[in-house]
Amino acid sequence: MPVNPSRVVLVAAAMGILLCSAPSHAWPREAYRNMVYDTLRLLPPRLTRVLIHRADEIFEGVSSLPSDTASSIAAAGQNGTVSTELVRDVELRVMGVADMVSDHRSFDEVARELGHLLRIAADLSDPAMMGSGRPELRRVVREYYRFVELNLSTLPLVYDKGLPSTLSGATVRGLLERAASDASSSVPALESAFWSGGQVVPATAFDYRSVPYAETSLGYSRAVTAAAYLWLSAWSKANGDFTGYRFADPKTKP
Repeated sequence: MPVNPSRVVLVAAAMGILLCSAPSHAWPREAYRNMVYDTLRLLPPRLTRVLIHRADEIFEGVSSLPSDTASSIAAAGQNGTVSTELVRDVELRVMGVADMVSDHRSFDEVARELGHLLRIAADLSDPAMMGSGRPELRRVVREYYRFVELNLSTLPLVYDKGLPSTLSGATVRGLLERAASDASSSVPALESAFWSGGQVVPATAFDYRSVPYAETSLGYSRAVTAAAYLWLSAWSKANGDFTGYRFADPKTKP
């Protein structure tokens, strides 16, 4: 059967748009996996006990972010702003998780959707993602991610109290915009560290006392804290049990 040239052009154009809109860089795969377990550490005990056995399903959700959401994150990195479409996407996902819990749906399904929320929080907290629109960062981003991989096992988890908590009245928009803004503020320091004398500085030139280590640690903890807030927002809307939860002011606990 003859091939319609117009159809070929349209398909090629569509693929080009998709490839251009998808994130070209992201946290290393093992960083996302570590974030799954570290996010579980910030949850109420009852919820952690349920989800710890579904870490693989959560990670499956992290690794299978829908293309339209991935495109919105990529656009945020290029533009330096979180779009209304992305905020609405996340709000609907949070409500969707709450509905799944309230309807007693399979926690495997819940876990996969929580993985999507973690991926969104992680990518908006990633300086390399949020600085993707800057040519200066793009020329050093591979070496930055190599640095992350080399130091991943030593990154500490510090609860980021600077992020606006959805359990204390913050909106999803406020949380996402703050995470993205804080990530963007790390970009100039990383550009300066990894580019010197007209050359890319190798990842091995930095240790735990360096600026890249400090910025990476902040980004990692920011990602985990933001993910926990999104998960807890859904858990709160589903009237989940917060008994024993240690990361909220007693006056503002759900």
